[in-house]
Amino acid sequence: MTSPFDPQPDESGPSRRPDPLDPGHDDVRGLLRTVGPVLLLAGLIFMAVGVVSFFSAVGGVEPPRYFWCCFVGIPLMAIGGAVCKFAFMGAVSRYIADEVAPVGKDVINYMADGTQGAVRQVAAAVGEGLREGTAGQAAPSARCPQCHTVNEASANFCKSCGSPLTKSAHCPACGGANDPHARFCEHCGKGLS
Repeated sequence: MTSPFDPQPDESGPSRRPDPLDPGHDDVRGLLRTVGPVLLLAGLIFMAVGVVSFFSAVGGVEPPRYFWCCFVGIPLMAIGGAVCKFAFMGAVSRYIADEVAPVGKDVINYMADGTQGAVRQVAAAVGEGLREGTAGQAAPSARCPQCHTVNEASANFCKSCGSPLTKSAHCPACGGANDPHARFCEHCGKGLS
């Protein structure tokens, strides 16, 4: 089974990873994958020699002759472990992603299936509230001839500058009152002179 995190084929080869930022990345990773385990193994050998030397000298008269190997082995193991961590980080991350991604996808699908009804109810309630809130609010308005602020149609004075609001342009066709700057009648749609 292939993973979405596996290298994808491209034009240059059957299974080559996309161009990395650093062209020498593969060489560095190969070096780290060699040096890390070698340092780790050398540290383990030094630790084993030091521990064996210590325990073999416990019952004897001589002090442990190779106990100093422990003090060399511990840093070698630490450095080797750190190098291995960086050398195999990509492989470990891909493995973790292969394990976690399907579970995350299943959780999201489960949550989507379980919440569809609730989301529909909320959307319907929001739509109904918007319809009720906007019903009857499309009141006619009057524009101030001085500052052009939109006021309620029933207002006698501008709420912004205090100028008197008069609808002085009367339609010649229907006789309806319109804003002084209107070019067409808001009642019948005929052109105003």
